[in-house]
This record gives sequence, structure tokens and C-alpha cells, in this order.
Amino acid sequence: MITFNSKQCMMWCLNSSHIASAVSEEEVQEVNLITRFSNLQAKTGKTANDQSVTVKKLSAATRVPTKGSTQVAGHHLYADELAKVPRSVRAIVATGIGIGLPHNTYGRIAPRASLAGKHQLITNAGVIDAYYTGQVKVVLVNLGD
Repeated sequence: MITFNSKQCMMWCLNSSHIASAVSEEEVQEVNLITRFSNLQAKTGKTANDQSVTVKKLSAATRVPTKGSTQVAGHHLYADELAKVPRSVRAIVATGIGIGLPHNTYGRIAPRASLAGKHQLITNAGVIDAYYTGQVKVVLVNLGD
């Protein structure tokens, strides 16, 4: 899930969809995501005051975050790799996306009720700072059997 620091940003984000762009194979290899996001902002005419969230696919097979319905606050994230999380163990799972967040906001990865309730998988280290432009990874902990 992606949530934000301010009520104004939260309300704005709830009323608009995320932006997703395909990335060429050459760009997937590029390490400097700051440059990539700057280039995207230049192409789309974004300004420093723009409060939209930019999502970049880092590989062709990556799934971009989606909303289950228009009434939910956050987006579903998807694993970009297979991972087993044994009982009482944590695993870091890649999502295959980079996120460009608005200034003075942060992203938050939180457990979904179904994932935590049915499968007893919870998330740790769930804050994504606005300045972070690397691949988003999720720390999962298996509390179940």
C-alpha cells in the first residue's frame, strides 16, 4: 500500500490514479533512477509542486501497483521474484519498480488484511522516503506455520 504524510496529499492521491510507464531494455540497466525520473518529469511537464506519484517498471515482466477499487486508500504491490518465507524467517522481496514520490511525502508499505490474517505474513521496514529512487523491496516476516 502507498500512503502519504499529509491529508491534502492523501485526498489528492485518492482521487487520481498512479502513472506507470514502460521502460526500454537499455533503461532497465541504468542505475541512476534520479536521472530517469527527471527525464520522465521533463517529458510529462511535471513541476516541483506536482503531487503525483511516478511508478517506473524496471523490467518488462514487472507488474505495476494496482488499486483493488476506487474506495481503497492504497495500491497492491506485486513480487517481481519467487520467494519462500519459512516460519519465523524474514525475506526481502523485490517488486521490480522504482517510485518517484512528491516532495515532503513518503510511501508506506503495510500488510494487507488478507495476507496478514490468512497467511500470517507481515511487513517490516515499510517507509519509502521521497528521496529514495532505488528499487522498492518489501521485507516479509512469516509468523505462521
